[in-house]
Amino acid sequence: MSIPSCVVALDAKACEQARLTRDARFDGLFFTAVRTTGIYCRPVCPAPTAHARNVEYFPNAAAAAGAGY
Repeated sequence: MSIPSCVVALDAKACEQARLTRDARFDGLFFTAVRTTGIYCRPVCPAPTAHARNVEYFPNAAAAAGAGY
């Protein structure tokens, strides 16, 4: 199994695609944080999809929490 590209460098485009499709292969490999709600979630999160302009990506939950989410 190859490592998804967003894990290596948090490539925003790859992470965005994984988030929009709720790709289970990325579950636990990065976390999505939403500026407008102040929360972070796994890429398979069933919550309504946030606008890309309000999203940032983190390699793990600790990094998202450390950034204030």
